[in-house]
Amino acid sequence: MDRATREREWLDLVADLLSAPLIELPEDRITAQLQDSFGLVGTAYHFREPGRLAVQRMWPRDEQFGGHRAEIDHWGVHHAPTQHPILRYYLATADWRAIQVQEVPEPFADPTLMGSWREVAAPWGSQSQLALPVHVGVGSHRAFVMGRTDPFTPDEMRMAGCLQHLLRSLDRQVAEFRKRCDGAVARDVATSLHLTPRELAVLAQLADGLTAGAIGRRLLITERTVHKHLERVYAKLGVRDRLGAVLRAQRLGLLDRR
Repeated sequence: MDRATREREWLDLVADLLSAPLIELPEDRITAQLQDSFGLVGTAYHFREPGRLAVQRMWPRDEQFGGHRAEIDHWGVHHAPTQHPILRYYLATADWRAIQVQEVPEPFADPTLMGSWREVAAPWGSQSQLALPVHVGVGSHRAFVMGRTDPFTPDEMRMAGCLQHLLRSLDRQVAEFRKRCDGAVARDVATSLHLTPRELAVLAQLADGLTAGAIGRRLLITERTVHKHLERVYAKLGVRDRLGAVLRAQRLGLLDRR
């Protein structure tokens, strides 16, 4: 599959995901697209919430990885922080860009550790791994980790960087909607008004008194894009300004009354 086709498929997927309110990141659809785009053996969604143990979910769900699936699940949760080259690099540097195992600098993964990694991961068929963190917070993180046998090419790494930005933006919007609009009533109202997840995220930030520039920085979009979303929000809510939008959203149950 050529790069143009892959990029078009990702744009179509993101546009589809942004067409309806979301309170959870659609892991199944994202991992399926990652599998197709990068020819992967498997993909893990690794996440941790404050005060809780890390959790790892693997795709394809029925893939046993040469009989090592249980081993991978256990290793990813209990050994990765000290033995996975990429995670060691992230925890030491707080540089959360998309990176593959082969690019981890030697100070964070010396030849001995890299040799141990290859010995562990080779039977899984995924010794070449690429991580796409979508959220990093105090005691929490969410990331997709892709695995296959061959290293990722420079062209694939460039694409991975673009995808990371898209997925981070989507994750942040989902988190904002869940925080402020969680509940069946809010979801039903949002759906009936055809408010998209991005519009709802902008609306939630508006209720916090943020400027368009500050909203853009928080949601990883431009200020101009924020203004376009606000115009659509005002039209869908039948109001003319920020205050009217917040008050009407509160009356409809889209936002908490504060």
